[in-house]
Amino acid sequence: MKGLSTDEILSIGLKLADMAEVPLDSGIHVPGEYIKRFILAMDVNVGLLHMAKQMGFDAVVGHHPCGVLLQRGEVYRRHIDLLEMYCIPRGKSMAALSESIDTIVRRMENNRFRMLHHECPNQTVLEVDAARMLNLPFMNIHNPFDEAGRRILQLKIDAAASKNPHWKLKDVLALIENLPEARYAKDVYGISPRLFIGDPETEASKVVFVHGALSAPHPAIIKFYWQNGFKTVVVLHGEFENLEKLRMEKQGNLILTGHFLGDSLGLTPFIRAIRQRGLEVACMGGIIDIQGYE
Repeated sequence: MKGLSTDEILSIGLKLADMAEVPLDSGIHVPGEYIKRFILAMDVNVGLLHMAKQMGFDAVVGHHPCGVLLQRGEVYRRHIDLLEMYCIPRGKSMAALSESIDTIVRRMENNRFRMLHHECPNQTVLEVDAARMLNLPFMNIHNPFDEAGRRILQLKIDAAASKNPHWKLKDVLALIENLPEARYAKDVYGISPRLFIGDPETEASKVVFVHGALSAPHPAIIKFYWQNGFKTVVVLHGEFENLEKLRMEKQGNLILTGHFLGDSLGLTPFIRAIRQRGLEVACMGGIIDIQGYE
């Protein structure tokens, strides 16, 4: 087996999400060919790159963006696309959220422009520089995996709701807890999904998984879903202060999957596809490898 190039590995990720173009939060930073074994990690730092080189891996593939992707924040605008996908009129969403989303996008770009380490740990230009000096192919794939994961869980949610329209919040939570990725996250990391806002015995009503737009939705976006018929919102995580404000307001229900579990939903098909091509992939740093947990 001659292995795959970084272009071919990226193409596999894009295909899983039905994407024709590389999103602004993903990219090949140090290209390479003949890759037969690589490390797949949630975040990549210089130490991990050195370890990969010393252990004879051919490449490192990260999930989260690294520092060279200045325009990554533009992907956050995809929250408007998701709202439209869930049948909320685009004009209505833009009128309510465009200003706050613009501010968040500008803040993200400013952080990248400033390149202060405390604003972006493990997401600096050091990783790319080190990979280049080590002659180690390095890339990251972010939004394609997030979008693939969003589709996977939303399809499961919709299928369960169609069978039991009056299902309760405890049923939604159980659906997520029974995923192989969730069992792994609990056994290995001690982290389980949680019902953050809501009574387990309350009807879930319409449930939406908000994921695949660079980062977790701002509280204004969550409340907008609540105000437009989605009584239960599922997200990966949120900043503590934002979550506490939502808890105090109690306008709807909120379920948190946890970061590793939520991100890994879209990584599972990629890992499976890579192994089917004969490559070896070692998962680290929060990437859940469910082989043996299915």
